[in-house]
Amino acid sequence: MNQAMIPTIIVVLVIYFAAMVFIGWLGRSKASNFEGYLSMGRSAGVLLLMGGAIGGQIGNGFVVGGAAEGSVSGLAGSAYGIACALSTVMVAIFLNNFIYNNGYMSMADYTRARYRNEIPGTIYDLSTAVSSIGLIAGQIMAGKALFESLDLPGNVGAIAIAVVVLLYSQLSGLWGAFATSVIQTGVILVGLVSTTFVLFSRGAVGDMSAAIEAGTLAKSSLDMSGLSAAGFAGMMLPLLFGMVTDQPTYQRVNSAKSAKISRIACYLSCLVMIPLALMPAFIGSYGAYKYNASGNSAFFDVILNELPAIVCALIIAAVLAAVMSTIDCGLITMSTVLTRDIWQGALKKNPSEKQLKKITLVVNIGFMFTSTALALSASSILGLLNSVYSFLAAACFVPFVGGIVWKKGDARSAVAASIVGVLTVLISWIPGVVFPFGNIIPAGLFPIIPSAVAYFLVSLLPHSEKAK
Repeated sequence: MNQAMIPTIIVVLVIYFAAMVFIGWLGRSKASNFEGYLSMGRSAGVLLLMGGAIGGQIGNGFVVGGAAEGSVSGLAGSAYGIACALSTVMVAIFLNNFIYNNGYMSMADYTRARYRNEIPGTIYDLSTAVSSIGLIAGQIMAGKALFESLDLPGNVGAIAIAVVVLLYSQLSGLWGAFATSVIQTGVILVGLVSTTFVLFSRGAVGDMSAAIEAGTLAKSSLDMSGLSAAGFAGMMLPLLFGMVTDQPTYQRVNSAKSAKISRIACYLSCLVMIPLALMPAFIGSYGAYKYNASGNSAFFDVILNELPAIVCALIIAAVLAAVMSTIDCGLITMSTVLTRDIWQGALKKNPSEKQLKKITLVVNIGFMFTSTALALSASSILGLLNSVYSFLAAACFVPFVGGIVWKKGDARSAVAASIVGVLTVLISWIPGVVFPFGNIIPAGLFPIIPSAVAYFLVSLLPHSEKAK
């Protein structure tokens, strides 16, 4: 890497950090009360909703992780990004009206209404809190990898990202998360398109095609042949099941001006994300070809060696945009599930607006600290993200769907399904454990099966007189 680039990159990053905090400061009036902090009072239009939808998906798994997968499997490395895009369409078709018309701010609102019991909702809230720690940590890991690629202290970079996001998300709540995500999505779009254009203009495709013809490069480097239907299903389904229980989905849909506007934003978000998903995979594939790069370095090796300083700085800002746009949604999630659902809902507290702000600040600081600590010790980005989605789906998917399709389902069966699902996930994390039918059913989906069985069987048990 040309060390002369470093001053330009640092200046651009400092300006970018300052801009994000400034946007948060501009939107502070949008979070003048706690309800506005969480939902903007149902005032979001298509652009803000797209920012929330795309920003919540295009994290490190999409950009850095997509490039890492591309270095191994070529354009098939875009599978995660394409799955993210398609999941937004599934939300529009199956969840959008259900969430909006019922005014559900979280899945806990649904479980309370369906089961008339606090326990299933509390399980969802705690599961969401735990999974959000992993999700935020995964984003911070990407930021750390970026700073290390620049020969800068990775831990310092990770902490800087955490502090900046905490500042602007605390200032303006959900509006700040969506508004900054709009800017960040634009930066990502320009950055990835610029990188792809530069590589194309320098003959990257021609060079790689020649290598394929010569037999020195796998054909899958420039096509989707490295992706099987089963492999894509294994990537798509845990993400989709996790989306059903994903807290930011509920808040995004519920913040829209209308259900129709929310659906339109989902469809447009998908159209933007699919072509974007192909770009990191191509960049990573080229990195493997040209620099023998792999893992997280596949993305950074290309941009640091192939691009002019100002373009490189823009791309790095794009990666940080991807990281930060997902982190801020995670912080808003924490405020919803812990402060609104548990503190105000389950514990029946009625704090003042001033007290709510203090509680939210303490919650956000605590979870940001925990997530940063995890990020500084973990190693695999996509592995962490897949574990997060599997855990959340195992705890919450069956109680949600079961409550809709099985009338006999009750609070007991919902709790049993969550416990069995989570235990199955924990068992799957034990080294050497292999579930049956592993060649047919992806490990991330298998826990849903025993969870559903538990839900069905417990729902058939007779109620005691006390329960009645």
